[in-house]
Amino acid sequence: MTVLATLKIIIRSWWRNKVFFIISVVSLAIGLACTNLLFTYFVHDYNIESGNQDKERIFCLRQDNPLQEGRKVDYVTGEIPPMLKEKYVEVEDFLRISSLEPLYCKEGENIFHDITFICVDSTLPHFFQYQTIIGSLEQVLKQPGKIALSETFAHKVFGDNDPLGKIFEIKTTTNTKNYEVAAILKVRSQSLLQFDMITGTDENFFGGTTFLKLSANTSPEQFARKINQDKVPTLVPGKSQYYADPLSTIYFVTPESDSQQSIPYINQSNVQLLYIGLAAALLVLLIACCNYTNMSLSRILQQLKMIHVEKLMGSGLKNIRIQLFGDAFLTVLLAFSLSLLIISDCLSFFNELLASRLNFHFFFSLQMLPLLLLFALIMAIVPAWYISYKLSRLSFSEYKTLYGGRKKQRFIGLLVILQFIISIGLIFATLIANGQIDLIKEKANCYENRIEIGSMFSPPLATLKSELKKNVPGIESIALSAGPILSAWVRELSIRQPDGTEKKSFLLMLFSDADLIKTLDIQQTSGNTPEQIQKEYSHPVLVNESYVRNLVPAGVNPIGKYIKEFDQFADTLSIIGGVVKDFPTSSLESEVTPTIINIPTAEKMPNANYLHIKLNPDTREEAIKKITQTWERMNEGEAFQYTDLHQQFMKMNQKTLSFARILIGYSLIGLLLTCFGLFGISWYATRQRIREISIRKIHGATPWQIIWLLNKPFCWQVIIAYILGIPVVYWLMLHWREQFAYQASLSIADFLLPLAIVWGISAVTVCLQGYLLNQTNPIDSIKTE
Repeated sequence: MTVLATLKIIIRSWWRNKVFFIISVVSLAIGLACTNLLFTYFVHDYNIESGNQDKERIFCLRQDNPLQEGRKVDYVTGEIPPMLKEKYVEVEDFLRISSLEPLYCKEGENIFHDITFICVDSTLPHFFQYQTIIGSLEQVLKQPGKIALSETFAHKVFGDNDPLGKIFEIKTTTNTKNYEVAAILKVRSQSLLQFDMITGTDENFFGGTTFLKLSANTSPEQFARKINQDKVPTLVPGKSQYYADPLSTIYFVTPESDSQQSIPYINQSNVQLLYIGLAAALLVLLIACCNYTNMSLSRILQQLKMIHVEKLMGSGLKNIRIQLFGDAFLTVLLAFSLSLLIISDCLSFFNELLASRLNFHFFFSLQMLPLLLLFALIMAIVPAWYISYKLSRLSFSEYKTLYGGRKKQRFIGLLVILQFIISIGLIFATLIANGQIDLIKEKANCYENRIEIGSMFSPPLATLKSELKKNVPGIESIALSAGPILSAWVRELSIRQPDGTEKKSFLLMLFSDADLIKTLDIQQTSGNTPEQIQKEYSHPVLVNESYVRNLVPAGVNPIGKYIKEFDQFADTLSIIGGVVKDFPTSSLESEVTPTIINIPTAEKMPNANYLHIKLNPDTREEAIKKITQTWERMNEGEAFQYTDLHQQFMKMNQKTLSFARILIGYSLIGLLLTCFGLFGISWYATRQRIREISIRKIHGATPWQIIWLLNKPFCWQVIIAYILGIPVVYWLMLHWREQFAYQASLSIADFLLPLAIVWGISAVTVCLQGYLLNQTNPIDSIKTE
């Protein structure tokens, strides 16, 4: 039999059983797409800086964080790296990087915020190779007043126009300076660094992240011990030490301790999301494989009569094997090709979901393409070989005995139960994660429709507050503050425990007028109103419940007490005038920090340079426009910028939000694939039982009795899957919830809803088949069968 003839037989078989074929190919393609996406993301992140030949010799110099015990800080003062290179032969070179933290950058009439602007040593090319599209990187790193733009940022600002020679006015926390564009840098795949602008360092470099290139065969652990023994100065001499950590240490963020600080110019990957996403993708692939197996067995059973006819017509065993092998092999390859099309359409959404940097070309890179092809071949060859080798040797009666009847029903039932377990588990995990998100949203209510204006270098804003209150009707409340809210000043705090030990924590200090409580809708639990407290005390403060719980002895009323009585490092004048409910200023993974809110009058804050504004949601945009106009009129030459406090707070909880989005996405995909599988299986089951059902109808069976007959086995399978799946997922999610200081409560609905959803989907799918079957004439069905 020729290849063309075999291909015709395979295509004819696909067409005869097109329902099974389409379901198996589509579900397998979706499963492969999900798995390939997460697997590629996994490989991409674990091979960070894969093209860097010196990757194994580059280490980040870190030291103990003086403010957080057991954690490290990626900061070294500017004079340490040159001293290490001069003194230790193990250090071949060093690279210092620091963020210039621009408040804004201006090009012509265009103003840009949230720009990552870094300064680096001229040794940058010795550590990370960047290709210039135009211009000279060397000129940027060695000449003052020059900058290089990333390819992405250059296209955003200038489009296809030539940016060389253009001038950016950049205001940082220290000054306002003009920079000339001297180079455009090509995007590096799998780069550790991320930036919009880059310039060279100068003699005033105070400190930042430091990378060391150690000589070959140098042990980073031994080198770190050596410099610690030599007492190289640290941030806290004698109490902290240095570590030489590989690049992966600062790239991968661990979920247990969150020991790595967030560095704006370092690409970082959340290990927890990486593994959870991969696990979810594998579960979806498992559902798809169950569908593929069920559909293939059902389709091949229908083909087997034709195969035995071919045997009687003289077809050889080899030809039959080739036909069966080709059928399964081409089906998987077709599904794999379709999965690549799905990936190309969904890649942008996936990148947004996980904040990843995958591009479609990476799937065809030398790192990924061999792995994907190997995976595709295994998925295609293994089942194809089994089907062709095993089934070609069986007689029709043997096949029916082995794969038909009760034995096949039990096998398909097990696969369906497995699908239900995965679907129920994903839904249950999604509900628990969504509960945590709802708690985050509830805690974030005090920041919704609130914006923050100003910076530590802004002019005094008391006059602006008065103007805004008079001229902008969309403002519901406005507070004058001496600092930000979500990045406020903190100091270390030692809290004595009942057993005599001390727990390290932080004390958050806020300075604002009496309007802050109303602006953030913070509830006060005791004491007089802020306005009354200001009249009663010369230095009034409010404390939160966390402060009282941790610092005030049980049974003691803190109202009217001096702060000094509870904190030996506090000032001697501040008096507690009231207690407010806890409000979060960071991720819910951490407990609310003990907080002191100083509420002096505006006259006592002459240099207060922050405003916190509560906006009416119905007129938010109009109010912001008027605020902008007022700012520009009163602060000529100062670009207006504001921080959306709600967005900033939600960003602090981004890890939880991303986790929930992954579960939601894969739960929906899992349910979709389960629907495909149920439709195909129920379609096959009804076709196999047409004669039986027709006889039952002739003997008076009602449509509802027929539908229940078809639904009954699936109902039992859903219940069995629920009993097996819920305890396992509940145990896993309990471990996930342990990372949060504040956990959402679980309700009975969280436990029952997965069962209701999966049972409802299976019932609707099977009932649809039963309805279509009830429309047929039983006499015609019996004649046909």
